[in-house]
Amino acid sequence: MTERDKTIFDIIDKHYPEEISFLPVISPFRFLITVMLSASTTDRQAEKAAEALFSVFPDEKAIASADVSEIEVLIRSAGLSKAKSRNIKGTAEAVSVSGIPDTMAGLMSLPGVGEKTASCYMHSILNRPAVIADTHFVRVAARLGFTDTVDRNKSATEIRERFPENMWSRLSMALNLHGRVVCHAKPDCQSCPVSAICPSSEA
Repeated sequence: MTERDKTIFDIIDKHYPEEISFLPVISPFRFLITVMLSASTTDRQAEKAAEALFSVFPDEKAIASADVSEIEVLIRSAGLSKAKSRNIKGTAEAVSVSGIPDTMAGLMSLPGVGEKTASCYMHSILNRPAVIADTHFVRVAARLGFTDTVDRNKSATEIRERFPENMWSRLSMALNLHGRVVCHAKPDCQSCPVSAICPSSEA
């Protein structure tokens, strides 16, 4: 981590609320499924699909016993419903037998659970350090010069190598929020608190 990295982190850290969350935590399993549903769609659509699913099948055992076609209909609003319904049922079946894993490797062994979903679970449910490389995070990290890639997995690896572990989660959440409110696909550099030292600033 360079001095510029630390300066940017400190500014963004102070600029945003201490507590940042994007999806509600109603139960660990529901949170895991909601993050799975959020792939390639908005958090709002993921929550809507999760509400529809859990209103009919309230827990992992109920979902494990459901037909994939029933799940698919309920989660259609989140998109990619064919693949997601198969993965959700498979994950529910695994969790019903062995519980939810508490390691990255274990979580990523579940159907449809990739690095981003596993990292979200590690951070939000297990309160462990995690780099959550979602679309917003990857975009902002590259613009700030923290990474030189827009590939999610490579971005997460570079951040883990560049920053100490105790900064991973806060950096993930703060950059994610920054990407949502300021550093959009078309950035609002005039409103950015770090524009003066951002290598990509258009201000």
